[in-house]
Amino acid sequence: MYYGQRTFQDLRNMNPLIGKTFYEEGEGQFEGMIRTYYMVWNAFANRISPQVSNWHHGTPPEGAEPYHPKIMQAVTTAQPLHKGEFY
Repeated sequence: MYYGQRTFQDLRNMNPLIGKTFYEEGEGQFEGMIRTYYMVWNAFANRISPQVSNWHHGTPPEGAEPYHPKIMQAVTTAQPLHKGEFY
């Protein structure tokens, strides 16, 4: 079967987490620090792979949303384990 009709933009429209950045503010030992979570599409694994930065001093990136643990739960549990259309 030929799947050439779909584009990466179609994939981003179906899953709006792709390409989003989230930030988390530190507590305790990491007070006053932040880290970011960037959701990137991994075409080889056919899933979203979160890229997590180290803790650092700074301000949240412009346009970043506050991080919630349910985001990571959604990314790690709702991923297909089969070959899909986007390769």
